[in-house]
Amino acid sequence: MITVADGGDLTPVAEAICVGVQPGDCIYLYGAIGAGKTTLVQSCARRLGVCEPVTSPTFALAHLYDGTPPVAHLDLYRLGETAGRDTADLLAYLAEDVIAFVEWPEYGTAWLPAATCSVQIELADNGARQFVISPAAGRI
Repeated sequence: MITVADGGDLTPVAEAICVGVQPGDCIYLYGAIGAGKTTLVQSCARRLGVCEPVTSPTFALAHLYDGTPPVAHLDLYRLGETAGRDTADLLAYLAEDVIAFVEWPEYGTAWLPAATCSVQIELADNGARQFVISPAAGRI
């Protein structure tokens, strides 16, 4: 577990997540609304060479960024509101040459690839964030 003070630098967390990632990997992000999932993706994307601003894809559902390799950021929260939505267009963001970060993966269990890493983000009473990083067996 890594604890970061309220407003603290997430670089150590991003480094712990990104150290062994490879194209085709899918990182699941869990945490309440406002826990810092998008902020963590921003840090990871910078670590993976993304220079452009990384923004929340809550309404677009997914964004793709130029990095080495490319980085996809999916936010599936709205899928929980729209049962039966066609998700075929989102599969393109999970290509073999992309590292994908998925917020709210529980809304995509029927079609998402297995996670190579899961990150649980908890907010402490003092505003600090606690990150529990769980790599898949034999990975990261």
